[in-house]
Amino acid sequence: MPITLIVDGQTREISVADTPIVSDVLQREGVVLGTLDRVNPPPYNRVTNGMTITVVRVVEETLVQQEIVPFGSRTMINDGLPAGETRLLQQGANGVAEVTYRVVKEDGIEISRVEVRRYLLTPPQDEIIAIGSQEDLTTVTMPGTLAYISSGNAWIIRQNSANRIALTLDGGLDEKVFELSEDGRRLLFTRSADSTSDEEEFNTLWAILDTTDPQAGPVQLDLSNILFADWVPGTRRTIIYSTAEPRDSFPGWQANNDLWRAQISPTGALLERELLLEPSSGGVYGWYGTVFAISPVDMTIAWAQPDAVGILIPEFNTGTGSSESATEEPAENPGDSGLPSAYTRRTLATFAPWNAYDFVWIPSPAWSSDGRLFAAVLHGPPIGAETPEDSPVFSVVVFSGTGNYQVTLVEQAGMWALPQYSLASVSAEPESSPLLLYLQANDPLDSVFSWYRMVVVDADGSNGQIVYPYLDKPGLQPQTLCWSPDGNHVALIDPGPTGNLFIVDVITGLAQRITSDGLSSSPRWAP
Repeated sequence: MPITLIVDGQTREISVADTPIVSDVLQREGVVLGTLDRVNPPPYNRVTNGMTITVVRVVEETLVQQEIVPFGSRTMINDGLPAGETRLLQQGANGVAEVTYRVVKEDGIEISRVEVRRYLLTPPQDEIIAIGSQEDLTTVTMPGTLAYISSGNAWIIRQNSANRIALTLDGGLDEKVFELSEDGRRLLFTRSADSTSDEEEFNTLWAILDTTDPQAGPVQLDLSNILFADWVPGTRRTIIYSTAEPRDSFPGWQANNDLWRAQISPTGALLERELLLEPSSGGVYGWYGTVFAISPVDMTIAWAQPDAVGILIPEFNTGTGSSESATEEPAENPGDSGLPSAYTRRTLATFAPWNAYDFVWIPSPAWSSDGRLFAAVLHGPPIGAETPEDSPVFSVVVFSGTGNYQVTLVEQAGMWALPQYSLASVSAEPESSPLLLYLQANDPLDSVFSWYRMVVVDADGSNGQIVYPYLDKPGLQPQTLCWSPDGNHVALIDPGPTGNLFIVDVITGLAQRITSDGLSSSPRWAP
């Protein structure tokens, strides 16, 4: 029987006298098949008269090459430019990626190429064009340093509302962390992770180590997946932080409920990392995370979880092989070398967690400037036939800094009351207590969705007055307010949580708008 064999670019006309299968013919002709080679018809078929046998040589290769990553172009609303004016803030630059492909060839001809890995050698730099949104607003005198987020970037204001500077240009701030140091010279913030990164991370931690230096740009720290971070008062560049693990399911992470401390070198390197609180389940809904707040005075840390509030009591090494609790002999303005050697965890209050239908609610503790008190909103007991988890009652409770007592200051304030102590009192008397502001729900028994009004009271809860907005307006959306360093004003977002930044006089209630982009959030004010 005459047959045709096509292999390795050659065509052979051969004949067979019996009826072998295809594989026998290939063996007789000395054709060795590779692992991926393909034969048509298949090797187990019987040879027939006039059959054509084709061998296709299949090779799979790995190809690594560098490729250009084109830069993109982004526009950014810039409240520092007159409305309608445009300005190129950043030139675009292409990046370079090392790309690995799996390439399949048949008889030397490429038939498929599949990308299996991409490593960014040089990230592209987007072209950034600023579009002005500045309106003709009244210039407001500003004590201290006011920082806020606008269009995903960090901004800072000093001296007056017209003197504002963008500290970042490439956006991406995710608002999980946005904290000024106690002197306003350093800023700590988190950015959403780069979508082109191979790392499993949902955000990264950054710092600006001198907000007064125009040349001091953002420095990326060697930390990612951060739920909480803040500067340690009384230190130069020491931070505390809490971490999580990325997850595909809601909310995108699994909290470790840990607490770490580290120092940042002048170049942004992290030094002397120390674990302060071992990872834990975090109680009910603990996967969402623990909220921390550090005292401005003695290193005591208030903590809150969906079902409890408490403190971490610092212990300082006395140099004699023992340690003393900060509640017995607190350190005064400890420096970097006078940090606690250990912490003792203490629970001060427990309550039924709010039923997590669409979100997880956690109290946000806030310290007074002297460290003697901290305030938080607690979930109260039911007032009807509802379950404890569905109780609509949320009250403002004040705790002593040592955890020795607690007082319910405001009944039924609302879930998003978010109390904040002033840095100083409006009164000129040196011994006067700081004021406390909180958001009072218009409908306290439906406070999850209610509008709110800002109320200021004395530290003991007396002399309460609604400061903003007036009763002829709907109110504010839930947000964290912040006091001016002199205790005379409050910065807020109206209506919130994103909108325009306003400065409100706590005595007169006069509100002055200082931004006009409608994209502001997260104000922070420091001396």
